[in-house]
Amino acid sequence: MQTLQVTLRMYATALKHSWECVRKNWVVSFAPIAYGIILAVLASLLAPLGIVGGLLFSLATQACVSSGLFLIKNLIDDNKADFNDFLNGFTVYIWELLLITFIIWIPMRVAAMALATVPNGALIYFLITLVLYIVLNPVPEFIYQTRTAGLELISASYNFIVENWLEWLLPNILLGAAGYLLLASFEPLLFGLPGFLSFFIYSFIVGLGLTYFMTFRGFLFAELHGTTRRSRLYRYQARS
Repeated sequence: MQTLQVTLRMYATALKHSWECVRKNWVVSFAPIAYGIILAVLASLLAPLGIVGGLLFSLATQACVSSGLFLIKNLIDDNKADFNDFLNGFTVYIWELLLITFIIWIPMRVAAMALATVPNGALIYFLITLVLYIVLNPVPEFIYQTRTAGLELISASYNFIVENWLEWLLPNILLGAAGYLLLASFEPLLFGLPGFLSFFIYSFIVGLGLTYFMTFRGFLFAELHGTTRRSRLYRYQARS
């Protein structure tokens, strides 16, 4: 029973801190819109370059992810983020992101070719992808909170999930489902509005939800990383 109380208290703290961060830094919710515009423009410019264009687009995508993670890091650490963080973040984690993407891409590419002619190969590939998604789910937090990289990042993420699979995955699933349902219920309210205004409002709501979700993950990860259920229970008892 006490373990459940500790876990719920941890969730409540993470939710509260996330709300405070997003309330004070709501402008960060425009960042996903900016990333989308940047990538859309680059996609049209790089399309004629073929493979080279594809590689450059992948590089730009990882740069945008790096910027987003740097914004979340500043929200977690300092409870604030600004335009300079948005600009400086494009290069902060890009090499860690490129390395882990490359490490994962090679075996997945091999698996795709090997399973192409195997009965139920598509299902097997989907299951492999699902397992990787679960095992590597906390990778973004490991990158910007611990600066772990390469193969060590995979092992660290695996160990974290083994130790905290329930405490980590359950709120992620519930928040993701709640966000999807809220967004679906909000869409009818945009009917009848001019296309540009509807797109802008919808994108902002998505950005706001994504910022809150990633900030919550950051605070939750900070509570879980380096601890066990027993150590968290002991800490809770000591505070009480």
